[in-house]
Amino acid sequence: MDERRIPFQKEDEERIASAGVWGMIAAVTSIGSTVIGAVVALMGKGTTALFTQVISITLNIILGVWLLQASAAFRKVATSDEADQHYLLLGFAKLRAYFMMTGIIIIIAVSLAVLAFLGMLTCGAMLRSRY
Repeated sequence: MDERRIPFQKEDEERIASAGVWGMIAAVTSIGSTVIGAVVALMGKGTTALFTQVISITLNIILGVWLLQASAAFRKVATSDEADQHYLLLGFAKLRAYFMMTGIIIIIAVSLAVLAFLGMLTCGAMLRSRY
């Protein structure tokens, strides 16, 4: 038996395969909705936020691709009898990148929202103090 082959129970292989399928569904849905959103944005007349739309579309597609790659690796663990360890490590590396990027995006978004709120409070206080 290959040293890289991990002897999973049948139920465990089914769970890993299921995780791969659901990851693929989530990735395809994410990429599809991003593409539809991009088409709708391009059909619109307003280009004021084009830069932020391009960044958002790019990040969503990158995240979707990472999730798709992770799910493919997990499906290979469940369906193949070779290199299980390699595919698990690959899947977890892609999931790590996915979650780290998502976390960074959330931190940046919350920080910008807090800054915007503080800016509004400051402007409101400055306007109020004038009168």
